Amino acid sequence: PYEYGTLSIFAVEALGWVIILLGILNMRGMVHSMRPHRIHYAALVLIALGFFSIILATDKIIALQAAVRLLEGILIYFVISTVAKRGGKIPATTQASGERFLAEWNPAPSSALVLGLGMTEWVGIAFIAGATLQAGLGIFQFLTQSSFASTILGMAAHDPSVLGTSVIEVQGTRWLRAYGGLPHPNVFGGYLVIALAVVVIMWQKSQMSQRWQRLVLQIAMPILLTGILFSFSRTAWLAVVFLLVYWFIGLLFSEKTFGETFHNAQNPTIVGFCARTRWVWLAVGYLVFLVSLYRPLVAVRIFSGIENQLEVKSRVERVEGLREAWQITKNHPLLGVGIGNYTQAIAREIRLNDQVWSYQPVHNVPLLIWAELGVIGLFLFLLILYQIFKTTQFYILHSTFYILLLFDHYLWTLPFGVFIFWSILGFSTRFTQPTDSRPVAL
Repeated sequence: PYEYGTLSIFAVEALGWVIILLGILNMRGMVHSMRPHRIHYAALVLIALGFFSIILATDKIIALQAAVRLLEGILIYFVISTVAKRGGKIPATTQASGERFLAEWNPAPSSALVLGLGMTEWVGIAFIAGATLQAGLGIFQFLTQSSFASTILGMAAHDPSVLGTSVIEVQGTRWLRAYGGLPHPNVFGGYLVIALAVVVIMWQKSQMSQRWQRLVLQIAMPILLTGILFSFSRTAWLAVVFLLVYWFIGLLFSEKTFGETFHNAQNPTIVGFCARTRWVWLAVGYLVFLVSLYRPLVAVRIFSGIENQLEVKSRVERVEGLREAWQITKNHPLLGVGIGNYTQAIAREIRLNDQVWSYQPVHNVPLLIWAELGVIGLFLFLLILYQIFKTTQFYILHSTFYILLLFDHYLWTLPFGVFIFWSILGFSTRFTQPTDSRPVAL
């Protein structure tokens, strides 16, 4: 048996169904005032296609499991986006792109504040706190080069000397990559990048002016950055670079920055701008400092010219994975091989006699969806993402997700990834509500 061909149930899936049940109970009485959105129609068809694809799947039990996970993820999105943002307003879709860009950096404050924060902001703080604890665990693992097992926390022990453990190899020495409490360093790094994007968003919110709120974010940021570096996930690193550049550009073009920096005669332009962007520069400086401390390990992950058996193997597997996925899409272009059955198709059609542990999903979610659900499924998924992107205020968060979607698969294949993906999208999406609707507090 191997991970992608084994029937399994995780605690996070049970948590997801609890959230769905509580959300449905909370929405009683408001159904009459809810308006269907294009996202709803596309998602319903995608769910139907997922269950229909079970007929085409070789392993129908695994396909059923994957279809149920997709159903759960989309239901979580609907519940959270409907309940958490009930009564919220979004920038009109007819606004110019520049106005919608600025809206992210000057969002309207929430109603019903507690200690200066609305419900969504408290959820953001809780998410950041959880990710910071995970980052601390990952930092401990890397610095001690050890990882303890815990049944309660669902953690496995990771020994860098054991084959199969994710490591960096430098001059014959195997360095353990940080896992945190997650199944792989890439998942760990992606999770922390998402949390870092939430930190950046909350930093810009008007409610974050209180000292204790700023202190929480100031403590979380370096810990998250350190955890991301110690994950040695190239995708996470790329997402961090994008995030910091986006943050800098957002400050450069935000209305608040122009008002306080370029239109303030008492504050010189350069000095004022540096003051407004100082946290971006501090984050960059901190990363440069960390990279200088672990330069040989970072260099192995970045520069392809460095001969390293593990890194060469990793790159070859990524390229071969893309080729195999393309071959599967050519063989099954319209309806795919069945949801959750990508690795089974590889074993059946391309690599017939390999070890079962060698079969992995392609590290590209759109391509993986095309292979499993065909071009119809890919179109529906991209349509959903496009419609969600149009209704969100938090473009930086969604853009970070899209980088992870392009270079890994766990947001589609792993229960934790599915839960995080649809939950965060739900909290960051705001549907326009009917004028007679009433906000409902959780």
